[in-house]
Amino acid sequence: MIIPEKDKTNVIFSSLFISHYPELYKQLSDIMWNYHKGYGAVCHTKDYWVRDFMPVQVDEDVFVKFIFYPDYLQDKKKYITDVDKVIKHCPFAQEYKIVNLPIILDGGNLVFCIRYDCLDETAFVVMTEKVLAENPRLCKKQIEKLFKDAFLEPNLIIVWLPWDMEDTFGHTDGIVRYVGYNTLGRPKVLVNLELYDEEIAEQMYDALSEHFDVIELEISEYDDLSWAYINCLQTQDFIIIPGIGNTITDAEALKQYKELFPEYNGHIYQVQMREFIKEHGGALNCLTWTIRENYQKNLCKGAQIPLAGLEDNKDCPHYQ
Repeated sequence: MIIPEKDKTNVIFSSLFISHYPELYKQLSDIMWNYHKGYGAVCHTKDYWVRDFMPVQVDEDVFVKFIFYPDYLQDKKKYITDVDKVIKHCPFAQEYKIVNLPIILDGGNLVFCIRYDCLDETAFVVMTEKVLAENPRLCKKQIEKLFKDAFLEPNLIIVWLPWDMEDTFGHTDGIVRYVGYNTLGRPKVLVNLELYDEEIAEQMYDALSEHFDVIELEISEYDDLSWAYINCLQTQDFIIIPGIGNTITDAEALKQYKELFPEYNGHIYQVQMREFIKEHGGALNCLTWTIRENYQKNLCKGAQIPLAGLEDNKDCPHYQ
C-alpha cells in the first residue's frame, strides 16, 4: 500500500538541521507541539535532507530503502549519507522490515497519490525522468516492475515527468503536491509549472492531467523560490507552508492552501524561511521524513525525543 502525506503523523528531522538552525526548528516544533504528535531527529546524517535518503514507509512494519547515490554529490562524496548507519542508530527502526529497491533515487523525486474507485484504490508515484539518467542500465518497464514489487502494489502507476536538466536535482516535490480526490475519486494535485520553459511545462501538464485534476499554483508573480510553496510539510493534522519573504505571494499561497484543504481549517500555518531556502535549495518537504504514527512502536513523543549524535554532524553541503 501507499501512505500519502495526509495520512502521516510523525515528523523526523536531521539532528544536523536542528543543531545548525535552532530558531527555525523552534518555530516548527512550536506548531507541532500543539498536536502532541511524535517529532524529533535522526543522527549520523551528512546533510539536512532526510526526505532524500531515508526509506519510504509503505505498509505496517515495512519500509522501502532505495540507493542514495546522487550524481550531484559525486564530487562531494563526504556528504552522501550512509543510510544503513542512520537506521542502525534509529531505535524505532529496528523492528521494521526493510525492502531494498535496487534503484538510484532521491526521495524528493517521489510524490505519492491515491485514486479511489468505490472500494478499490490505485496508487501513483510521480517522478521525473532523472531516474532514467541515474539508472542507465534499466528501462522504464524494468523500473516500474521493481517499484511494483517493492511497494507491494501490482497496479502502481508511475507518472513520468520530463526532466529539465537545468534543474540539477530533478525532484518532483517542488512541482507536485497531492491534494486529495474529487467526488468521483479522481486525484487532485497542486502544481507549480510556471518556472519551466513552455515546452517542458506543457509536457508535465499533459502527463499529469492524464491521471489527475491539475490545479495551478495561483500567485501574482513567480520567482526562483516560488516552488517552495509546493514543498510544504503535511501530516494528517496540519500543513506548514514555507514563506519566501514576499508578503503578497506568501499570503496568496496560504489562501489557496486554505481553499484546497478545507479539512485542515485552522491547522494551516506559514513559517518564514527565505534565507534558508535561498542558501540551501530545499524547503520543508525536503527537510522532513514523515511516518504514520500507528506504525511506530518506540518513538518517544514531542521534545522528549533525545537528539543524540549532534556531535557527529559538523558540516553540511551548500549545493547551490
